[in-house]
Amino acid sequence: MLDVHAPQEVLHTWKAFFIHLATIVIGLLIAVGLEQTVEYFHHRQQVAEIRRSLAEERRMNEVIFANACSEFRRYGPILVGSLQTLIYLRTHPGASPSQWPGRFSFYILTIRFQDSAWKTALQSAALEYMPRAEVRTYSDVYARLTEVSDESVAELHAVIRAKSFMLQVPDPATINSGLSTQAFALVSDVVTSLYLMGIAERNIARLYSDFHSPPTDMELYALIPPVPAKQDIEAAREIAAPEGREK
Repeated sequence: MLDVHAPQEVLHTWKAFFIHLATIVIGLLIAVGLEQTVEYFHHRQQVAEIRRSLAEERRMNEVIFANACSEFRRYGPILVGSLQTLIYLRTHPGASPSQWPGRFSFYILTIRFQDSAWKTALQSAALEYMPRAEVRTYSDVYARLTEVSDESVAELHAVIRAKSFMLQVPDPATINSGLSTQAFALVSDVVTSLYLMGIAERNIARLYSDFHSPPTDMELYALIPPVPAKQDIEAAREIAAPEGREK
């Protein structure tokens, strides 16, 4: 800030008074202008730093996203095999594991995307100096990634419930009909969580090209069949095309 000091001499005429007043006003305008210029460049620097942090965090999340899609493809067939095995054992009690159509596994990779840079940006006034469309895009990406993370946590809880229940059945080959039905429901909960994760991953990749190799529609339908009719798929895609949210 500039300090504006009044002259020491006594003002004797109106002309001198107005010259003095104009000097003060011009000095204040210069001070305000300098301050705003400094703030402008400061906020530009903040915006640039935020963009760099968000870009770096996005690259990390792209790697996590690829891992999440790989985990979907690894664990999905195992879950399908678990359900098929429970159905098989209802009609083939005592069958040895070598005869089962699948196996049981409750070992999963929990997905958690990075969001510290975005949280820091939200607490910064610098977002006010970014284009609204850019801020909306960042917000949408992080909201969608959070959806995947939340479903991963839900999957973990479902896995723990199924695993805890299966402790009652040391030998699945001897499972009775009642326990088989309960086990089927619990494993189905895990399938549902993984399915919802896959949908969220697919929708992200459809909107943002730097997120690659999401689950395909057919991979999703392999988890929860049947495959919908072609006309239903086309109708849903036409309605949901702007958002890519069809189920």
